[in-house]
Amino acid sequence: PSPARARRAPLQWTLKIEAPSPLDKLLNNYLDLARFRRESEQGEGVRVGRSELRRLVASVPDQARELLEAEGYFNAKVVTQVSGDEAGGTPEVRVSVTPGPKARIAKVQILFEGDLSNRMDANDADAQALVSDLNASWGLPVGQLFRQASWTEAKNAAMARMRSQGYPSATWSGTSATVDAQANTVRLFLVADSGPLFRFGAVRVEGLQRQPASAVTNLAPFREGAPYREKQLLDWQERIQKLNLFDSIFISTDLDPAQAEHAPVVVKVHEMAMQNATVGIGVSSDTGPRISGDHIYRNVFGLDWQSKTTLKLGVKESTGQLDLTSHPWPGRKRGLVSLQGSYLVGSDSSITTSQYVRVGLLREGDRLERTDYVALQHAKVRSSTDVVVSNATALSLTGQWIFRDVDSQILPTTGTTSIAQLTGGRTYSALEDEGNFARTYARVTWYLPLLWQWNLTSRVEGGQVFAAHNVSVPDTLLFRAGGDESVRGYAYQSLGVTRDGVLVGGKTMATGSLELAHPIWPTLPSVWGAVFIDAGSVADRISEMHANVGYGTGVRWRSPVGPLRLDVAYGRETHDWRIHFSVGISL
Repeated sequence: PSPARARRAPLQWTLKIEAPSPLDKLLNNYLDLARFRRESEQGEGVRVGRSELRRLVASVPDQARELLEAEGYFNAKVVTQVSGDEAGGTPEVRVSVTPGPKARIAKVQILFEGDLSNRMDANDADAQALVSDLNASWGLPVGQLFRQASWTEAKNAAMARMRSQGYPSATWSGTSATVDAQANTVRLFLVADSGPLFRFGAVRVEGLQRQPASAVTNLAPFREGAPYREKQLLDWQERIQKLNLFDSIFISTDLDPAQAEHAPVVVKVHEMAMQNATVGIGVSSDTGPRISGDHIYRNVFGLDWQSKTTLKLGVKESTGQLDLTSHPWPGRKRGLVSLQGSYLVGSDSSITTSQYVRVGLLREGDRLERTDYVALQHAKVRSSTDVVVSNATALSLTGQWIFRDVDSQILPTTGTTSIAQLTGGRTYSALEDEGNFARTYARVTWYLPLLWQWNLTSRVEGGQVFAAHNVSVPDTLLFRAGGDESVRGYAYQSLGVTRDGVLVGGKTMATGSLELAHPIWPTLPSVWGAVFIDAGSVADRISEMHANVGYGTGVRWRSPVGPLRLDVAYGRETHDWRIHFSVGISL
């Protein structure tokens, strides 16, 4: 040996942990003995000698019990053995674990202090409802297995719920989990200090230059003095974003307990440009290639109305449209004016031209949106040989209701969306007879999360036009089916009624869809794979309905602007495959 002491080679040893899964993995990950063993194998960390190994082995029982208690095992038996020639051989460390029964929750008691308790004593209905909700939604109820992680999650969830329901300064003033190791039970005791009940105060809008503050304040889902609700602020922010007036919105509330009775609300916005125009080239599996142009004027002549002009020129469909929408009025109402003209080449080379003018009123609720409008519309259908098979003009009144109860309006995974329309009117300048008519339409979509990250989307849709047999109704008020948002596997609006050899709309329509989707890769949770089956039919009478079935598979990208879908579908009746792609969700 050199004058400097020769460095001894690190001690080699083996480790074997015998425990039920997944406890064996837990111990292998977190025991100091296992960590030193991994570092030794990788040539990292501290060199372990025989005395240090004995210290690590001696610490195993206490460390293992601490880890197991966090998983709810309070009667675990941990035995360590070291075998092999410690004088010069390779020691083997064996850790044997018998976890015993897992502890269950025997009792849960939650007490409340602060303003919430005072309101409970005064029989305040909102306070009673909140306390009932907190108890009913408690995440670790009696009979459930105890885990430290579940205990922490339950406390955090309950506190988050309390803070979002009017008590944002709430805290736990005391919590305890008392273990009876002999009986394998745990008793939970919690005391929540709610702090004061916060109420919304005055709203201040910052960052405005050309837009009126009323565009923001008229959308507020609360009045000054209403109890603080975090969800209302989030919903409000989402509604402001939908105005298409601001490119950034941030809503904050001063949560100083000294101002709890009138907590100021500040809305910071950054306005978009007053006008902008875009030109694009695109392609749709429904209507083929197209070029398009949009122009938006966000405050027309300073009248607090927004205009959007759209022109689309395509091989199969061309459309020109002008939409005028008022900034929000008091009561979350908005005025609507719309003009449109369109030209559509059908799957049988027929040509449908249509025009309409609509004037209406939109009323926006928290989940229900209602629109009433008067419409004057005209539609004509000509065959490829220029024979007119449908021609009518109608004046009508429509009531439309849209209901949304979903976790996200852009990327929903839970809840329902639905739309219902009721129309009554009279036709004029008809190819056949003039007369009165009525029209009903409804569509409901359900989003349901299933086990193992599977998600189910189901949809039903139906419509009916009521009119005498010889009364002409504009084709745009009749029904067709087929395409991306209808029955995949069939061309866009290819399911209808044949009249004089030309495809036109029918008076009765029904479609349905079932789709199962699941993330494809754990590292890319926004990319899903899907399988689906669609069915639908259009006819003039219910007795003439015949199911057209399509099924296939696809890929979804859950992008920030909505789901992008690419599907390959087979039409059972056409014996043909079709590719469908679209962006966004449809009511």
